Amino acid sequence: MERNDQSSETLSGSESQEHLPKGMEEKSVRVFKANPDFLLREVAGEAVLVPVGEAGIFENSVISLNETCSFLWKLFQQPRTEEEVLAEARKEYSDPDGEMEQGIKDFIREYLKYGLLKEE
Repeated sequence: MERNDQSSETLSGSESQEHLPKGMEEKSVRVFKANPDFLLREVAGEAVLVPVGEAGIFENSVISLNETCSFLWKLFQQPRTEEEVLAEARKEYSDPDGEMEQGIKDFIREYLKYGLLKEE
């Protein structure tokens, strides 16, 4: 496809995708980041999230994290896509049953639901 530099019109996302071959549509990339209103701390040898700002339903409470959730929380300190987190998790953990991808999707869904993660 040639670029027409003389045209000053821009196409919306759906208009630009209609010229792509079927199955080659652009996928929207979702980026997630840990909510800065929660800090990861170690208390009595246990990883916990402590609310420090607008904590919503978690005000006056702490959230205990297992090792895997703590690992994921640390990754999400920087904005990341699901695919980036999955790649990092595969470096750290074995996945003989092939359940890692679904587990990370569940983590993201639940943490978004409760405001622990935010979509960038």
